[in-house]
Amino acid sequence: MDPFDPALQSTAVSGVRPLLTLAIFAGLGSFFLGALVTAIRRGMKENGWFKFNQEKEKQD
Repeated sequence: MDPFDPALQSTAVSGVRPLLTLAIFAGLGSFFLGALVTAIRRGMKENGWFKFNQEKEKQD
């Protein structure tokens, strides 16, 4: 059965290259997302959001 979209017949669209591109962007995206989450968590602890500093001072 032929695909309805003629672009899917091209090997550039249905080959290995889109999967490689997706893997590269997913890797870069996960790196930057991890860096963002780490920065937010560190900022929460250092600026005293949600009483993290107060709990640390009570332990000292």
